Amino acid sequence: MFESMTNFGRTKTLGLAASLGLFALAAAAQASAACTSGASLPPLPSGIASSGHLTPAVYVPGPSGGQLLKVGDFDEDRSIVGLWQFKLDGFSVDWGTQAWHADGTEIMFSGAQNPETGDVCQGVWRRVGPSTYSLNHIAMGWFAPGAGFGVRVHFHMLVTLNASRNSFSGTYKAAVYSVSPTDPFDESVQVASGTGTVTATRVQPD
Repeated sequence: MFESMTNFGRTKTLGLAASLGLFALAAAAQASAACTSGASLPPLPSGIASSGHLTPAVYVPGPSGGQLLKVGDFDEDRSIVGLWQFKLDGFSVDWGTQAWHADGTEIMFSGAQNPETGDVCQGVWRRVGPSTYSLNHIAMGWFAPGAGFGVRVHFHMLVTLNASRNSFSGTYKAAVYSVSPTDPFDESVQVASGTGTVTATRVQPD
């Protein structure tokens, strides 16, 4: 009897402690929200908190304050994430591998470019529609091996995944600029421009 009463007392104590802990968390959340001085917090995407469990997400900053995006290779927002084998045709003829990362960045290794002049380039992407993504991509390199740095190529791509999400296709615009090491990001001297198509297939893990 005494042992039962003791266990009952412990249960009540644990329950009270848990309730107080939840109350403290709620109060802290309200205080934290109050400290934002009216700043709006980024909205949670559907599925991050509504299902009763935590879902991995990344915070992506933006001009309107940024947003939380779910991390996953095959959800609607992030289904472009992964490693791809790509081909460019048209103004630029190229092929290689391209990695789209969950944080909105992208990196490309070009098989058609001489590594001595620059065969790695990077970009940033965002989803602009159902299974459709835009990519702002920058390549920089040398005129020729040993000839010195001086080329900047700026790509703007728009690609759409197929129904299986294992391939994509789209179009690009590209502009080539003559730059110098003293101002390598200057795009005031354009020397060429054009358009073309891009296709890619997903590289699957073993």
